[in-house]
Amino acid sequence: MMRGKRLPPAVGYPVAVLLAVLAQLSRLPLNPPTLIPYITYVPFILLSAYQGGLGPGVATTILCVVESLYFATEPVRSFLVRDPQDWLGLGALALTGMVASALFDRLQQAHRAAAASEQARSDMANELEARRRTVESVIEHSPVSIALLRGPDFRFEMVNPAYQALAPGEPMVGRTVAEVFPEAASVVLPLLDQVRDKQNVYHAAGLAARLQRGQGLPPEERYFDLSYVPLPDVGRAAPERAAGQVLVVAMEVTEQQRAAADLRRTLRELESALAEKTVLLKEVHHRVKNNLAVIVSLLGMKAGAIEGTEAQGALEDSQQRVRSIALIHEHLSGTEHLDRIVFAEFAEQLVQELGGVYGTAARQIAIQVDAEAIEMGIHRAIPCALILNELVTNALKHAFPGERSGDVRVRLRQSAPGELELSVEDDGVGCPRIAPARNAKSLGLRIAEILAKQLEGSLEQPECPVGTRFVLRFRAGTSRRIVQVRRSEAPPQD
Repeated sequence: MMRGKRLPPAVGYPVAVLLAVLAQLSRLPLNPPTLIPYITYVPFILLSAYQGGLGPGVATTILCVVESLYFATEPVRSFLVRDPQDWLGLGALALTGMVASALFDRLQQAHRAAAASEQARSDMANELEARRRTVESVIEHSPVSIALLRGPDFRFEMVNPAYQALAPGEPMVGRTVAEVFPEAASVVLPLLDQVRDKQNVYHAAGLAARLQRGQGLPPEERYFDLSYVPLPDVGRAAPERAAGQVLVVAMEVTEQQRAAADLRRTLRELESALAEKTVLLKEVHHRVKNNLAVIVSLLGMKAGAIEGTEAQGALEDSQQRVRSIALIHEHLSGTEHLDRIVFAEFAEQLVQELGGVYGTAARQIAIQVDAEAIEMGIHRAIPCALILNELVTNALKHAFPGERSGDVRVRLRQSAPGELELSVEDDGVGCPRIAPARNAKSLGLRIAEILAKQLEGSLEQPECPVGTRFVLRFRAGTSRRIVQVRRSEAPPQD
């Protein structure tokens, strides 16, 4: 039987009975009986206890005691005892079997515990060996450079192929850092001393060091992301253990650093070009505004030289249209974004200028602007500005004849996702619907309709109980809402 194992109960108890039978059969050749009749049962009891443990050993003991009482005690083949000393023999046999069974059971338990402990140690050793091989494989095939330094002079004890590639052809193991990298020693050694003395991990990103890429090549500036990790040095003599170990983990980032430097240089060049472009665009908008101002002056001069009232009014209207476009370029030249404006600010300034042209203060006409702060690109801002100019001009010229006063309300909002709505409403005398206006010679409204189609929108004139209301709906395009603002010009007070 193997050490530390015993028979299972299903086998142990039948074996116990068999051994008890064999114990009795072994006495048959004895004639006359032995002087100590019970001693022949002891080996079988011990064998049963050894193989089966406590239970089978006790079972064999009981059976052997019964057998000895019946077959080995006078008078034989009866359970009577004549000599009181026979009770001592029977008791000694029972006690021997019980004690032996208990001792063998404890021995088996000790054997099993020892075997389990040995198996655990073996499993742990195998696991540690597997982990060691895994770590070695990871270090060996890692793209990261890994080295182990030991001793007061930081001598290389282990390097992986990636670390060896930092200095091709240069032996490392057994040599010091100063011997392998003399050009970088002045940078690296103070850091290693600090890590070893303070037992703190050191991390560096983009550390610069002058190193050779191979034997015979001149040193060059190279950059590394690296970590120095202090490690305990177990299993060494006291002086060496005090010096400790340092694990070096490094990755060369020279190409990344050079690419980053090139990128920064390119960004500086782009920023310079952008600043130059911004100045040029501001100058363009400023020149366009000035040229439009010249055109406005020429139209004004021409209007002043013409005697006909109708022609003079047409020139003045054209003068105001050109002035509204010039106002757009004036806003563009004064903003950071040269391709879009906040239309609410422009609308406020435009209605103020129209109010000055048509004397709204003297006529007691209030112009109110309620507009969301929507950024609008120049390609949409100019048509929208001309339409606003025509609608407000139309209200100021025709809605309040004579000494009549009233209000003009301008509103700009985002009516739906991707759609803007510009409305101009007055509480004046009203005007004909748009269709009759086409048949009449209302040039302003015809211009507004043409510009609305250019914006891929529609110009409508809803029913209004008092006065006139025009609504322009068009696609937002690249326009976007920033915040909600409200501006208004209160009517002048007497």
